[in-house]
Amino acid sequence: MDLGEKAVLVVGVARPPGLGRAVAVRLARSGARLVLADAIGPVAGDTGTGLAGAGTLRDVADEVSAISGRPVPALEVDPTDPASVTELVEAAVAELGRLDACCTFVGATGQGQGDGPLAEVDPAAWQRGLTWNLTATWLIARACVPALTAAGGGSIVSLSSYAGLTPVAGAGVVGVARAAVNHLTAVLARELGPLGIRCNTVCPLGVDPGDPRFPNPGLAKLAEREGIPLADWLARNIPLGRGQSADEVAATVEFLVSDASSFVSGVNLPVAGGAPA
Repeated sequence: MDLGEKAVLVVGVARPPGLGRAVAVRLARSGARLVLADAIGPVAGDTGTGLAGAGTLRDVADEVSAISGRPVPALEVDPTDPASVTELVEAAVAELGRLDACCTFVGATGQGQGDGPLAEVDPAAWQRGLTWNLTATWLIARACVPALTAAGGGSIVSLSSYAGLTPVAGAGVVGVARAAVNHLTAVLARELGPLGIRCNTVCPLGVDPGDPRFPNPGLAKLAEREGIPLADWLARNIPLGRGQSADEVAATVEFLVSDASSFVSGVNLPVAGGAPA
């Protein structure tokens, strides 16, 4: 797919389970001009922190630069801080000259972010889960609107989850927050449509990337709660009988960024191997 040098900001490229990295690689191969970003902290490599490693961010930027044949900036951002998000978008526009699309893949799961049965979630963890999985998505989308409007329109693609489409016991706050992301996206599509801005989400179920840099401990925990191996859990819950690669999610994002999806907006797209939503 030829993206015709679209200017794209991808946020969340260095965190598990590797969705943002796969999106950046896909878009670079399709000719997009990119700025990459993530939240960086001393505790990284675990979805529960909401933070990624600085080394991983640099590695992804180097990988994408090699594919695109041009330097690709890798910027640090706090996606929960409005000022930091605004600065990121301004930096991306300064680098790229315009903004045609924004892809958001931030979020956090785990006990500290409200994992587990909802009646057992600590209120502080509940708030952190909402902040990282919902508020950050809204802040990034909100900050991109002026730049996308100035470009004559564009595409906002946000990460949601299958747990945001259908109740999943034990999924914790992330399911609640991602359901809200789906509603947020539907409303934004209506409000921003007159500006030529399309808004969609992707809702994966079982990302099994197979890359040690990008584990998916949350997926393994779902199988552990049922007392079965992960392969058996995937076969039971996904009609295709297997997990999905991060690139299979990235392929849908590539479509949603491209002009091939020019009349697709307000859609929460399941990427779930046939599992009923």
